[in-house]
Amino acid sequence: METVRTGRYYARELHRRLAHYVEKRRYGFRDHGSLERAAETILATRAERGFEAGGHFRGVWPRDLAFSARGLSAAGYEEAVAETGRWLVDQLSDSSVFYTDFHDRFHAASPAEGVDTFPALVLLLAECGCLREHADAVADLAAVHRERFVTEGLVTGSGSSWWDSVAGPREAYNTAMLLAAVERLEKRDVETTFTGESDAIRAALYSQLWNGRYFDERRGAARGSGNRRDRGGGGRSVLACDANVIPLYLGVVDDERAAAIVSSLERLETPYGLVMRAEPFSHAAVHPFFLLHRDYHYHVWPWNSLMYAVGLRRYGYDDRARQETKRVEALLEPYGNFLEVCTLEGEPYVKRGYATAEDFTVAAALWTEYHSESD
Repeated sequence: METVRTGRYYARELHRRLAHYVEKRRYGFRDHGSLERAAETILATRAERGFEAGGHFRGVWPRDLAFSARGLSAAGYEEAVAETGRWLVDQLSDSSVFYTDFHDRFHAASPAEGVDTFPALVLLLAECGCLREHADAVADLAAVHRERFVTEGLVTGSGSSWWDSVAGPREAYNTAMLLAAVERLEKRDVETTFTGESDAIRAALYSQLWNGRYFDERRGAARGSGNRRDRGGGGRSVLACDANVIPLYLGVVDDERAAAIVSSLERLETPYGLVMRAEPFSHAAVHPFFLLHRDYHYHVWPWNSLMYAVGLRRYGYDDRARQETKRVEALLEPYGNFLEVCTLEGEPYVKRGYATAEDFTVAAALWTEYHSESD
């Protein structure tokens, strides 16, 4: 049954993407005016409609909403976010599947079960101050998450996550997400199967995924020279933002490792913002659904850059944070909108039947978070 539902999801997703592509090629992107007005408009609209991800993404993604929570709270929507969090708990508690994309009529895990859905839900509830309210449900979900995805402190199970187009698991990103979630559970005295294990998870992350300069995407990646193949045939060690920006944003690394990550990520900075990774994925590394867009994550994602800026500031790199934010603002201001992804030339990503989403909730929320903390 789940295979059928996921197949239907892909059919709907393909239709939505193609329709959005045709619309953007014909009419272009909406211009809300200044970025301040764009953020206000987008977040207000999302609060009314249940925090859809944006553009052709019609559903609620727990991952995106978790990263949006601080900005939405700063904009005055904390209770609305908490209400959506409660709805997500109810949806997950009634199913044996960790969905990644929630709709009123259907949900789907794309391309497989959502490996980051549980930690994202915890982070979301923690930001809204209602984690203890759902302690029993969270404990049940934690047990399922551990059984399906976690091995000796690392999140090694395969499922959809930030890199939705990629076939292989993103172990560093997923483990960093789990670590941040477990830290918040422990801080709020919510008992789960992970209680007391934050240090062990951190130790596993450091010992198996830290290469001395940054976190590898997964175990077995080449160390140092980048010449050795990994055990799973996934290729060389590639500097990737999901494995390194998230630890900065969530504050789960020590100052020394943060400094090394910041130094490494500097080579991904462009005049328009941070590119998502040092090189595109290979054809073998992506799902067939994304073969025409395997460079999708080899471009500038404004929300990734804004998350990077918030993380930089968390660790005291204020000048670098301001510089990154100014780059993204210069990129987006001509369009008067918060876009999902832009090219290395500073234009909206519109290619081979796919057009970047507009009114992207998480980008508008992270921009709001950054500026609310700057005031």
